[in-house]
Amino acid sequence: MKRMFEAVVFGGAKLFWDYRHRNTDQYKGYYHWHQCCEMLFVHEGTGHVVVGGETFPIRRGMLFFFRPYQLHHVYANVSPEQPYTRTIFHFDSQLADELLRPFARRHGLFAALWQGSHPIQAFDLKTAEETVERNLDDYDRTRQEGKGEDAEEIGMLILRLLDTVIRYDPSGQSRTPGILERKSTGYVQQAMRWIDEHYQETFYLDDLADAMHLSKFYLSKLFHEETGSTLKEYVTAKRMRQACRLLETTAKSVEWIGSEVGISNPSYFVQVFKHEVGTTPLKYRTGFIHSVHGKGKAR
Repeated sequence: MKRMFEAVVFGGAKLFWDYRHRNTDQYKGYYHWHQCCEMLFVHEGTGHVVVGGETFPIRRGMLFFFRPYQLHHVYANVSPEQPYTRTIFHFDSQLADELLRPFARRHGLFAALWQGSHPIQAFDLKTAEETVERNLDDYDRTRQEGKGEDAEEIGMLILRLLDTVIRYDPSGQSRTPGILERKSTGYVQQAMRWIDEHYQETFYLDDLADAMHLSKFYLSKLFHEETGSTLKEYVTAKRMRQACRLLETTAKSVEWIGSEVGISNPSYFVQVFKHEVGTTPLKYRTGFIHSVHGKGKAR
């Protein structure tokens, strides 16, 4: 079963590489996050990506950047006639930060993306897709030659992608018209913002629908059509991500954390957490502490 927290197992490698992965069967997707940076380039396919409270289209030439521990959801409309093909790679933010330092402008863009100060996380590079695909092809050949773990090769891969983004959008700030294929109403973004503000409270779908002056059935249908997920899935994902953050950064009790994320029944909170994250809250906290101490020793 898919879990919300997907720890990327590098196994001593510097970069986790998944080149031109192709799906022809159903690809519903799910809300999840990783402990590292992720870049996703779409070679073919249609669907939606939900990240940062916004919905972006999946289409050929799209490049996405996901920060460490950032909640995101990828949903693709897949069939044998309409496959979903993408290249995904994961890497440690500190490693990339060090490799890119000699290149001030490209490093600045990466730092803004990694640290969450850049206003855009999805880039429509269709006009430069041949350049992007050539760069990905070059790096994949490098891996086949056994040189893919060379820090210089990894740095060049990320550098070339950032360079393409900068050349495509020199200001690094403007949104390309149409990149956010929002519904004319903007109801889905409003719903996500409302949930972001109220997920720490106990509420019902009727409360959200009433606040937006919509039928809950219409809102649920619209949300599913645009994001590929349900409102309940989004609320649960927000609550579990915040619960993980509190387990990582505080010594508060499990009961307190459950109440803090809108689930006042302790046993139900543990049940939901275990189902979604794959372990109990206490085991998650213990595992996080061990992972932090392990990194400290490695340095």
